[in-house]
Amino acid sequence: MRRLVPLLLLAVACRLPGQTTSPGALAGVVLSETSALGTAPDFTVWRASHPNERVENAAYSNEYESQGLWCAASVANYTFPDGVKATRQAFFYVPVNTPATPLPDHQGPGLSGQCRLFALWYQVDNPGDSGGLDKSISAEISMLLGSAAEPSRFEKRDGDWGSGLWDPYRVWDRAKLRVVLAVDPGSVVPDPRAHRRLLVIARSSLAPRGLSFDWNGEAPKGQPALQGGPEVARVSRVEKPCSFDDGHNNWQGGLITFGEKLLRDFPASPWMSYVHLTLARTYANWLTLTYPGVDLDGATRPSNADVLRREAIAHFRAFLEENPGSVEAGSARRETWRLLAGLPTSPVHFACTD
Repeated sequence: MRRLVPLLLLAVACRLPGQTTSPGALAGVVLSETSALGTAPDFTVWRASHPNERVENAAYSNEYESQGLWCAASVANYTFPDGVKATRQAFFYVPVNTPATPLPDHQGPGLSGQCRLFALWYQVDNPGDSGGLDKSISAEISMLLGSAAEPSRFEKRDGDWGSGLWDPYRVWDRAKLRVVLAVDPGSVVPDPRAHRRLLVIARSSLAPRGLSFDWNGEAPKGQPALQGGPEVARVSRVEKPCSFDDGHNNWQGGLITFGEKLLRDFPASPWMSYVHLTLARTYANWLTLTYPGVDLDGATRPSNADVLRREAIAHFRAFLEENPGSVEAGSARRETWRLLAGLPTSPVHFACTD
């Protein structure tokens, strides 16, 4: 049955212009567009075939729903025959890479055109009959993908912000595709004034998931145990960023000065590549403070964004050169690619003061 899904999706796409009811039309749009996740077109290709859609560029923010890991979003608005309106965001992410895939050799915003389609997010705000719309869409999706699972609130593993409250919550989990159909009540307790949403979220298995807590100031994963060697005490201090804090959350400059000297003093140390990784994350963390709207937590906003980006890239590259297959390499490659493309870093949730 699963082998027939792409053909059935094409059939839905072909009959889409004939849809006349809002539930059927929305389900048809979802199913026809979801088929694109199988080919994962890049952003340049998508824009050429969807020139009238609004582009939302990545910006640094605590974006819990879409995790702040995407490069760009292409946004479309649909109005169906009975007046129901839906918004669709097509999210494009850093191209999947492996240790054998070389990173770009240059910086430039044009790299974002290579980001790939890995997720589609549909939203109907304050639907008049969310129960009827939910059941109709569920029935149409089930015709193609089979029965949906309805996990309990403790089994909702998608990580979307507030999803523990979504009810109903239906999931079609297939080999390379995961589709969630849910109703967000907009409030912990029933409230007719709350902003309710009907959501359909389709994700490729390649879409990065989970909050991007790649670094909380702790020692890098996979680092050799700290024992022996005259540099151990200094390496240990590098793993304590807040030991450099001035009481106002300005710790990055002190750590960087200390870490750069450590690299010069012990270039052959087995821990130096991991010092490079910590310095890369420190430069990236400092770079986030240059973005408007970021809570500085008392810190001073740096003014040298270009320098911070360049230094973060250099230290990430130095780490990856020595540790291409390490447990930290995947996130390090992703962050390097984002920095090279001129994108914000993934959210870094670390500070020395509350």
